[in-house]
Amino acid sequence: MATTHYFLVLWLACCSVALAKNLFPTEDFNDRLIDPFSPGEYPINHTAYRQALSLFLDTNIDVYAPNATGNFPVFYFITGFGGLVPAEAHTELFSQIATHGIVVVAVWKVGSPETSFDPAWFAANVDFVEKRLENSLHNQEGYVSDFHVDYLHSFIGGHSAGNHAAVAQLQTDCLHYQGLILVDAVDGNSPFPENVTKYVITPGEKVNFTIPTLEIVTGLDPVPGPYGIACAPEELAGRRFFDAMTGPTWYVNATAYGHADLMDPVYVELNELAQFCPSDPNAPKPEYIQFLTGEIISFINGVLDPVGNCALFDYLETSGHVGVNTENDYVSNGWQRCTPLQCVLTPSSRSFLSLW
Repeated sequence: MATTHYFLVLWLACCSVALAKNLFPTEDFNDRLIDPFSPGEYPINHTAYRQALSLFLDTNIDVYAPNATGNFPVFYFITGFGGLVPAEAHTELFSQIATHGIVVVAVWKVGSPETSFDPAWFAANVDFVEKRLENSLHNQEGYVSDFHVDYLHSFIGGHSAGNHAAVAQLQTDCLHYQGLILVDAVDGNSPFPENVTKYVITPGEKVNFTIPTLEIVTGLDPVPGPYGIACAPEELAGRRFFDAMTGPTWYVNATAYGHADLMDPVYVELNELAQFCPSDPNAPKPEYIQFLTGEIISFINGVLDPVGNCALFDYLETSGHVGVNTENDYVSNGWQRCTPLQCVLTPSSRSFLSLW
């Protein structure tokens, strides 16, 4: 009961705060990627689409996108607690990612997190992005005329239990997804492993899709808080996802950080007050946001052009970027480094092959 109470307090506080060019457009593209951990050059806008005000959405969508000339790939991000956390809790992270030429589509919904295990939960979001988003940003938000949403090059992922929604999507269809980005991924419909009745990963088995994957975790993820539960129990998180993948997969553990440290400062403070997810007050949070941005941008641009940008994968395999120490792992699963790749649905026993 105490755990439920504190979770509700934290979630309601979050909600109250939240509610109160071309990707490669010029010859200086490689110059901008020399340091993916620094802010990008694109001006960005934030646009909120709310379920209650839309005829086309069953969820809420927050779009952080470059208001500039170009064709910009999409990163779908499902928030924590299976999409229950308001997207505005991650404004700093999403904004920094968008400055590098990415359309961040953050998806969340007030409702039962269990519904996010159903792939249909997410379908309307993809349909909206592919058919309506670009026109909406042009007509209602004043985006420049040569801004284009490149939904043919999309990535999907999320934070915490939002990641089971991303994996559920890929278990059904690759659509236009180029890569999977898991941040503090947690499986299951309960924080108590013994009570889990729904899940997307079966330990010891491989998933039925093959896609490049970046998994970022924190050292404090599996550490229980004062109420006796961990925000990412070891049995439901971390290696559970890494071991199940069949494509090239990078594993990055930011050892000094905690599960909620990627959130905006006010939410980090709320977490510290509620003592919900363990966090080290001496670990600088702005640097962690820079670090996450750099890792994600390195992965996205490496996957989009693995021949020209193969060196970016080195950032996923080395420690110390922006002063953040990491433990790194990587498995190729048969991928030949620096060759093009794409998502395919595969039998669970089939290994990864380069496809282009």
